[in-house]
Amino acid sequence: MRKINLPFFYVMLALPLVALIILYRAQRIDSTFFVTGLLIWGLIYHPFLCGLRLLRNKKITKAAFGLNFIPFWNFKFFHFLFFNVE
Repeated sequence: MRKINLPFFYVMLALPLVALIILYRAQRIDSTFFVTGLLIWGLIYHPFLCGLRLLRNKKITKAAFGLNFIPFWNFKFFHFLFFNVE
């Protein structure tokens, strides 16, 4: 498996969040949809993407992938995920 480079990871992480903010500020979505989108982004999308990055860089096993959905579990990989420091 190939490694995901850091700028691409940042874009993939921020793109849905930026889209939500732009749509909300342009009054294309209401506050309920905005908050629902934030919850989906924070509780499902962000841990899934971080888990994929950790899995592809062989920091975790496939069995530990589900642990990413436990809040703050992958905090021990923070420096690797966001700064690419081993």
